[in-house]
Parts: sequence; C-alpha cells; structure tokens
Amino acid sequence: MKKVLGNKWYIFLLSAPALILLAAFVVYPIFNIVVMSLQKTNGLTPPEWIGLENFKTLLQDEAFIRANLASLGLCLLAVLCNAVLAIIVSILLCTLGPRTQKILRTAFVIPLVLSISVISQLWLTIYHADWGLLNYFLKMIGLGFLQNEWLINPKTAMICIAIVGMWWMFGMDLLMSYSGIKAIPESYFEAAQLDGAGFFNTVRYITLPLLRDVAKTCVTVSAIGGLFTFPQVFIMTGGGPGDLTQTVMMYMYRQAFSNQRYGMASAVGILVIAETCVVLGGIGWLFRQGKYRED
Repeated sequence: MKKVLGNKWYIFLLSAPALILLAAFVVYPIFNIVVMSLQKTNGLTPPEWIGLENFKTLLQDEAFIRANLASLGLCLLAVLCNAVLAIIVSILLCTLGPRTQKILRTAFVIPLVLSISVISQLWLTIYHADWGLLNYFLKMIGLGFLQNEWLINPKTAMICIAIVGMWWMFGMDLLMSYSGIKAIPESYFEAAQLDGAGFFNTVRYITLPLLRDVAKTCVTVSAIGGLFTFPQVFIMTGGGPGDLTQTVMMYMYRQAFSNQRYGMASAVGILVIAETCVVLGGIGWLFRQGKYRED
C-alpha cells in the first residue's frame, strides 16, 4: 500500500475519475459562463462578441442594483436571524432536560425535511390576504386592523419572503451548533462549575471559543443561502409586485428564460460568483480577527 501511495502516477490514476467529473461539471461550465458573459446571444442565433458591454449595462441597470441589494440584505438577515439566533437557541437548549431537548430539536428540524416548494406553498396559505391563516388569526384575537396583503404591500413583501427562507433553514444551523456544543467534553463544563464560573462566563470562555469553527460554518451556510434566495421568490411572488421582491437570482432567471438574454444572465452569474467570494472572504477574515484577539 505504501508503494502504491508513494507513486504519483498511481495517485493521479486513482484521482482521474474525480478530476474528470470536476472538469466536466464545474470547470467547463464556469469557463463557458465567462465566455458567454462577453457575448450577446439568445441561444438560437450565432453569438456576437461585445466584450464587457453586458457588465456595463448591469452596473447601470437600477433593477439589477435593487435586486442585488435585496439579496445582500437577505444574506445579512440570514446570518443574524439564522446563524446567530441558532447558536443562542442551541446554547439555551442544552440547559434543558434530555427529553425536552429531544422534542424541541425534532420540532426545529422538521421544516428542513420538507422541500422548499412545499414550504413556499404552505406559507402562501398563511399570507393569503382573503383566506390566509395569519389574517384570520389577527381577526380572531381582535387585531383585525393589522390585517394586510402581506405579499403585495411594499412594506411587508420582502420581509415575508425572508421569514420563509429563515424558518426553513433555521433547523440546519441549530442542528450544527447543537452538535458542536455536545462535542465539547463535559469535563470542561464541570471544571468551570467547580471554579465557580457562572452560566454567562462558561458560555463566553468555554462554549463560544470551542464553537468557533462550527459557528463559521453556520454563518457561511446562512450567508450563501440568503444570497442565493430564489425558489420561494419564484413560487410566492415571481419577483413582484413589479420587481419589489426580485432577488439577484430571480433577475438572472428572468434575463435568461424570459428575455432570452443568455449573455446578460451569464454576466449576472459572474458577478454573483465574485460577490460570493467577497462575502466568504469577509467571513473568514472576521473569524480570524476574533481568533487573534483571543490569542
């Protein structure tokens, strides 16, 4: 075995199937998108080379800028209301009894088992202006004056979309952070208790530092999920009313499949990839800074 693993040709031969799949399904599509982003094409007629015109048009398009800001806003909300809140809830959850932990853990994870399409249809019945559960509940408890057209009102539409995505993904962040806390040796907490450390000091000096890598994963997953919000927008509002709830992914979909502007859609994809790299780089930098301060 050592002889085989010490031979670079054997290693290359064993890695070849994975490398071929990576090249076919990752490298080539990205290269093709880069090329298409520099062209004007509708997928039927021969493409016309236009250089950076697609990018210039996008940066001057107010609809794209609004959609991009909406996606970045959803990204920030997902980090704050999913990752951060999930860590807080998981810390509190670990203070409860084993039976209560099991029941609540299952309840939080149930939405994650369902498809986002099912989740979106479920929340459509909740938000519906005429027979929606939310308006009915408000009327039933005497708050009928708060009834609203939740997915049409400009003040509430995007918030309602954000709630759907966060409710769906919350269980994943909770499960990761809860598992991370349970992986911390119990002896650390027992030693802190013997030294007279209170709950908040234990969380600050033991739980959070040892949970840093898990927290980074939670923040990363939440940020990407918020930035790439699409299914619930497509199903619940279609980006409307107008382009009020249009995210950058919805904008890209419209450019490609409604307007047949595949070059423009590819340019959007390149910009989204670049933004994602910046966001992930920022998350990594923030966690490194936190680690250095503790050291």
